[in-house]
Amino acid sequence: MARFKYDPTQFRQRQLFPSSVFDLLPKDHACFVFDEILEQLDVSSAEEGYSFIGQRAYPPKRLLAI
Repeated sequence: MARFKYDPTQFRQRQLFPSSVFDLLPKDHACFVFDEILEQLDVSSAEEGYSFIGQRAYPPKRLLAI
């Protein structure tokens, strides 16, 4: 008969995954360099094409990063 969560430390577990996937990456990972570069880009011309009526799923700068 299998027992579910037989270890008491598993029972008191509060969080299965980190709150952010970036917490798992080392601080010198290349994705952080790309993020800094993308934050410095001027995307105002691309943002002009978006309507501010309603809500969009992602900011244009995040879409560019993807």
